[in-house]
Amino acid sequence: MNDTHVSGSADAALPAHKEQQDNSKVPELTLLEKLAAWSTGYQPDPARELQEKTYYDYPAIKAPVWSWEIIWYFFMGGLAGGCYVMATIASFFGSKEDRIVTRVGYYASLLALLPCPPLLIKDLGRPEKFLNMLRVFKFKSPMSMGVWGLLTFSLFSSLTAVLQAAHDGLLGRWWGARLLTRLPQRLIAVPGSLFAIFLGGYTGVLLAATSVPVWSRSRLLGAVFVSSAFSTSTALISCVLRILGAPVKTLHKLERIEWMNMLIELVSLLTFLRTSGRAAKALVGSGPQEKGPTFWSVMFGGGLVLPWLLQTWLLFKKEPVSPRKKKRGGVGLIISLLVLVGGYFLRRTVVEAGHVSSADARTTLWNARR
Repeated sequence: MNDTHVSGSADAALPAHKEQQDNSKVPELTLLEKLAAWSTGYQPDPARELQEKTYYDYPAIKAPVWSWEIIWYFFMGGLAGGCYVMATIASFFGSKEDRIVTRVGYYASLLALLPCPPLLIKDLGRPEKFLNMLRVFKFKSPMSMGVWGLLTFSLFSSLTAVLQAAHDGLLGRWWGARLLTRLPQRLIAVPGSLFAIFLGGYTGVLLAATSVPVWSRSRLLGAVFVSSAFSTSTALISCVLRILGAPVKTLHKLERIEWMNMLIELVSLLTFLRTSGRAAKALVGSGPQEKGPTFWSVMFGGGLVLPWLLQTWLLFKKEPVSPRKKKRGGVGLIISLLVLVGGYFLRRTVVEAGHVSSADARTTLWNARR
């Protein structure tokens, strides 16, 4: 009788002991989950978050309707603005051999700008909507400011590119071309650079003005887009110069500027993620539909950290510099291409993360309580 009682007690204790062992086993975080927690400072707590009140788990806001047109508009607009500013800086502070940066920058700015209006009009659906936005000017409306900023910068970019073409002799030697060469290109480029910076960053401000948590939690998205515009535009100019063949000294200057621009973008991006906290999980998380795998591997790792490390290696690598020597291709071309790919995927993952974030009812209501 005693043996049976002892055996029954032991059998009853086994499930409790087994349950205690199962509870003690905490699932180990994956690499992406560790990166998300490190960058945002947010540790997911599913049990607590499931207790947060929602309206039957229905999304609290409407999902954004932006698609691939806006992604390319953001990317090309950033390139146009950044190339314009880099060309202006080279015209003021560059040496005689750096004039090639000014020429390439102004031409690249105009070429990158040309697809922007068609992309924006296609996203709106009907051309008359774009024209209707030009009927009024609303200072407090990021969309209205963006349309007018795009139009104004288009005028400056076109005029500056035409003046550059006149200086390069591409317009011939007739009296009109000679008259254009007498216009103050640098003086025109100064206000144009202000609108260029606006074009590169207002897209991030536009996203931050919405109610989508991943966009609106932090106010630094505009700064991220501006820094990315400078790094991608420097990469584009460097890429073109390496294909055409440019003086080594000029390329070395661009390498230092590109290195600094990538560092600023890296710091601003990590600051944005940290200040976004839980709201950034749609961008950096590895859950269903979340954009973490693409963000960390393609954008952050392959398009920012890797080229920055390679650029650091090139800067510390000592090579004799000949004033007349020209350089093509090489590791620098790969770095520039990686930065361009990373800049595109930054816009893509941010926009696509907005769709995921808007469907998260709990995070949306949490964000509204700040």
